[in-house]
Amino acid sequence: MAARMSVEPTKLFETLKATVFAKATNEELLALVVVANCYNLNPFLKELYAFPAKGGGIVPIVSVDGWNKMLVNQPDFDGIEFEFVEGEDGTPVSCTATIHVKNRSHPVKITEYMDECKRNTDPWNNMPHRMLRNRTLCQASRVAFGFSGVKHEEETEAINVEAVITSTDTKALPAAPPPKVVPPADGKTPQAELEALCVTNGFTFDHLQKFGMESGNIEGADSMASFADVPTEVARRLLRAEKGLLKSLEQVKGAAK
Repeated sequence: MAARMSVEPTKLFETLKATVFAKATNEELLALVVVANCYNLNPFLKELYAFPAKGGGIVPIVSVDGWNKMLVNQPDFDGIEFEFVEGEDGTPVSCTATIHVKNRSHPVKITEYMDECKRNTDPWNNMPHRMLRNRTLCQASRVAFGFSGVKHEEETEAINVEAVITSTDTKALPAAPPPKVVPPADGKTPQAELEALCVTNGFTFDHLQKFGMESGNIEGADSMASFADVPTEVARRLLRAEKGLLKSLEQVKGAAK
């Protein structure tokens, strides 16, 4: 990286440690530099940065500018097109990215859906088309060219959930019960599935709310009154982390006794 940036290696190391990779150990910094060199990314331009996982360690996160750079730097990249499907009110329902790759008979087409991606943040609320397009660009680029070892900015929330769950001190807690079979949701909403999972395993909404408030994994949890208030994308994320969620809820329930 020092040769690529035309700077003295020791000075670059010191600068990285003092700025963009301040919380990384020397070993983690080396791993991040390897990723940056692999994809020709510049951390000083915020194309790549370190995300500290709550369970310990550092995860390399690539911004949308970095993903775009990785894409256009591919010699076989031959253009990308975006197509939106919108609802009656003009809000985006889905975005499809078509990436053309030289010497391939068929382009790569990836679709991302708004209800699976949207988060309750200012960028998503104010610029939904741009945010959904950015998410689609990252996922389509990953599929088209096999980018690995990196995550995009929107995936940090999922990392956060996993880290909170795996960092639990199990020695201080009673053993979590094995997950019980959840009755079919009969096509109900993710919120209904989440409620069925919690209630069947002996947890109330108060337990889920406390977990969300203490861990930060359910934004605005303190203002919610029932499972139905949990945002759809959050409910789906929690359902995907079923075993870890039940373990964390058991911790909350034990602490309340």
